[in-house]
This record gives sequence, structure tokens and C-alpha cells, in this order.
Amino acid sequence: MDEEYFLNEFASGSLRYTADQDYIAARMSYRTNLVEPFLWSSLHAIEKYLKAILLFNKMSAKGYGHNIDKLLDAVKEIDGLDLRLSGQVESFIQYLNEFGENRYFEGAADLREYALDNLDETVWYIRRYCYCTKYYKELNCIEIEPSCLEQDPKSYRLPGSNAFLEKIIKEELDAYPFLTWNNWFYGKQECNRASIRDSQRKFSVINPTLAFFGKEAYDVLKEYVQLSPGTTKYFKSIP
Repeated sequence: MDEEYFLNEFASGSLRYTADQDYIAARMSYRTNLVEPFLWSSLHAIEKYLKAILLFNKMSAKGYGHNIDKLLDAVKEIDGLDLRLSGQVESFIQYLNEFGENRYFEGAADLREYALDNLDETVWYIRRYCYCTKYYKELNCIEIEPSCLEQDPKSYRLPGSNAFLEKIIKEELDAYPFLTWNNWFYGKQECNRASIRDSQRKFSVINPTLAFFGKEAYDVLKEYVQLSPGTTKYFKSIP
């Protein structure tokens, strides 16, 4: 056992494993119209997948917090990693980075259109790099052409994987219907992506208490609770 072994075990057994659970929790929240938990769980899932990729490649995941924009930039710097992300995926990561960290509902909860399908796509694209690629390169394994995977995303499995999502799908565990409901990327059943997106035509913005009461409420609350840096910066800018 060496440093690389422990990094890989933590990346798969802690980060990727809990990220899979956060992803399913986000889908459950979306289905029950719980906007803030959907955004928070989505942010956590993507954050952990990206940190796991860094560890699988023996790079530090420290100092990023929940900033998935910076985490993605770090992953892009990994030598030899052919990261293929659509513009939609990068846009959704930026969106989560802005609206995901809102667990105390200090700012507006902005649910964008097609958010669930965007999450499914983002998880699929990011997660497929969430394993130790070095091991398979040393075995001279030939990678399947990425464009083939993108045409049939449900056929893809992490190499040699007994990971949590694969286990749920294979054994149809309790979480299976929550993972696969209206999901173009994961599951066994055939579906139409256009129909899935049409069923997700939800857009909403919910404003928090501070938005209604403004600086007067902020001046009171700051003495009793730790408000986020963004909220503090905003209200300090108001005369």
C-alpha cells in the first residue's frame, strides 16, 4: 500500500460514493419541487466528483471549498486528461457555482429551465473521468471513442467499476426509480430526451426574507448569525 493507493481509495470510497448519493438526493429534491436542496445537493455532487478526479490524478483538492468553477479549471490542467465537456455542461457548472451555495436561503433561489436534464448531463460528462485512468493506460487498454459514448450514454460504465450508481442500476436497489426517472443518461429503460426536457419546463425565482426587508433586516441579523460573504458584501455596499 502506498500514497497512490490511499488517494484512490478515498477518491472512490468517500468522494465518488457520497457524490453519487448527493446526485440522487438532488434528483429527489427536484421531483418534489424543493429548489434550494436541489441546488445545494447538485453543487455538492459536482464538487466531490471534481475533487475525486484530482485525487485519482495525484493532485491536491485542498483550498477550493465549494467553488466548482476553480475546481473545473484545476481538472482541465491535468496532463493527458482529454476532458470533453459541452458548452451546456460548462454553463450549468457556472450556474451552480453562483446559485448552489444558498443553504440558508440568503439569496434568490433561481431554478433554471431544464435544470434536471442539465444536472444529469453534467454528472455523466464529469463522472466518466472519476476513476484511476493511469491504471488502465498501463494495461494498454483502448478507450472507446467518446463520440460513440455520447450517442448512447446509458451503455457507459466506469471501467472495472463496482461504483454506487452502477450498483444501483445493476441490482435495481431502492434508489433506482429516483435515479432513473426522466433520465436520459442513467438507467435501463428507453426514453425520449425531447419529452424529458418538455416535462421539465420549470423556471422559478424565489426571493429570500432579506430581499423584502433590506438593509434594516441585515443590520439586525448580522449581530446574531454568520451571513455569507456575498450577502455581507452586498449590504455593506448599500449606503
